[in-house]
Amino acid sequence: MKLAENSYRWAIKHLFKESDTDLFPRPKELDVVEDLKEDLITKLIDIELGSYNWNAARRFVVPKDDVAYRIGTQLQLIDSIVLGAIIYEFGNSIESRRANEDTVFSYRFKPLADGTLYANKNPWNTFWRAYRQEIAMKTTRHHEGDDDDDDTFEFSLTDDYSHVVTCDISDFYNQIYLHTIENQLAACTIPNQAQKAIKELLLSLNANSSRGIPIGPHTTHLLAELSLVPIDKSLRLQGIEYKRYVDDFVFFCNSEKEARIRIQQLAEMLDKEQRLVLQRQKTKIFTAVEFLNHTKQLLIEDAVYDAEVEIIQIIQRYTGGDPYKKINLEVISDKHLAILSKKNIVTLLDTYLADKNFSKLRWFYRRLSQIGLPDAIDYSMENFEDLLPALNDVCLYINSCAENYESDWKDVGDIIFEIFEDEIVQSNPFYQISLLNLFVYNNNLNHIDKLISLFKNGNEDLRRKILLSSAQYEDAEGWIFQLKEEQDRFSPWTRRAYIIATKNLPLDQKKFLHSSIRQRLNKDDILEMLILKWAK
Repeated sequence: MKLAENSYRWAIKHLFKESDTDLFPRPKELDVVEDLKEDLITKLIDIELGSYNWNAARRFVVPKDDVAYRIGTQLQLIDSIVLGAIIYEFGNSIESRRANEDTVFSYRFKPLADGTLYANKNPWNTFWRAYRQEIAMKTTRHHEGDDDDDDTFEFSLTDDYSHVVTCDISDFYNQIYLHTIENQLAACTIPNQAQKAIKELLLSLNANSSRGIPIGPHTTHLLAELSLVPIDKSLRLQGIEYKRYVDDFVFFCNSEKEARIRIQQLAEMLDKEQRLVLQRQKTKIFTAVEFLNHTKQLLIEDAVYDAEVEIIQIIQRYTGGDPYKKINLEVISDKHLAILSKKNIVTLLDTYLADKNFSKLRWFYRRLSQIGLPDAIDYSMENFEDLLPALNDVCLYINSCAENYESDWKDVGDIIFEIFEDEIVQSNPFYQISLLNLFVYNNNLNHIDKLISLFKNGNEDLRRKILLSSAQYEDAEGWIFQLKEEQDRFSPWTRRAYIIATKNLPLDQKKFLHSSIRQRLNKDDILEMLILKWAK
């Protein structure tokens, strides 16, 4: 079977809108797709899904906080598009099997024409606000003149529930049983070839293991949600009231005894259905008072600290809650820019960092990236080691300020190289590629000589970033051509970066080199062929 052309067009729009993942830097190949989209579409619509061969993905150890990590996966770009097209074409069938939106809040499939995949805004906040409303009611407004939002009110407890249980599945994405995914896809009446393609992708990513959904691609969240459909159904059949966000379950109870029973019931369901277990550290019984205070800490976009109130209100005013909307600094009023001052921004970052609140740190850096406000660049350089758990978001923020930063970018480049030599950075390839990605999109950092010196002994991921950075500098042309004999030994990810880097070579050198590369490709190397055409 072949997927519809409009499914591929939407999948490409989705990558332009939201990139392929929030964990990794935006892949440079997206620039190629943007320039040659129609050429790519003609190749994609001819793909026979039943015989499609998935490509090698990349995996990195990615920090969650200062001590916890997860394994992040980045798909090759064509694979991201094909999977996105499958999800777009058959996502409604998956969504129709899920519990109601007032019970399950996470990753509701609502694709928009602009490429947005999950259109329900701020589901995490909606989730925790729904919990708060189960045990408490609004009382007095604590900011006169504010909008009628929950965070502008104080809350008082009702007598409906005395205890609340929160549960979390241990290592959820990595423990998802692929047989469950297969059964649920079949129940969704998705065509066999689409089911087979998804199964083969998951098996290839897990080295043929029967467990695990990749963490990273936006589209795989819907597959993870699909795996919990049997659990949701079992809870409903037993008449158990609950709410869920991904693998976070919350139960409202009338006694501590009932709370313990709910934990036992969920643990038994998870074991019998899929051999999943609850995480001990995150399974907790709260009194209603304790839980009300707990929700305040988890509402990421609500102001908890005094320094947050006005800053968050201004950011929400201009972005409208859209996490991908870019805001030009010129449209922000002088009054609001005065509140978004360097002093206020640094005070807020210091507050988050002191509390090791990395969820807030990542969220705030992403919001600053939408505005391109450069006031946190110096702070980020000075506190880089402490900010490592939020490194990718910090680097994306620095890149967003390329046009607005008035100090010397070369000095920033010097500091980045000092940080690069740090033992912690050297111990983790993810840290390294996040830092070097700064040079891919900002040639004002201007350190091509140092980058080239790292190439010889660098790993494949490092080499890829150096090659992508070199494409910005005419002085690197000779060095790029000298790699012509070595490029045969590059990994597929590095080879694509090398072809991109050849774009600025003299025409005769490029013609010779591209002919040599083309001879070694086959018909399945769609992305490589596209990059060659782009570089020509």
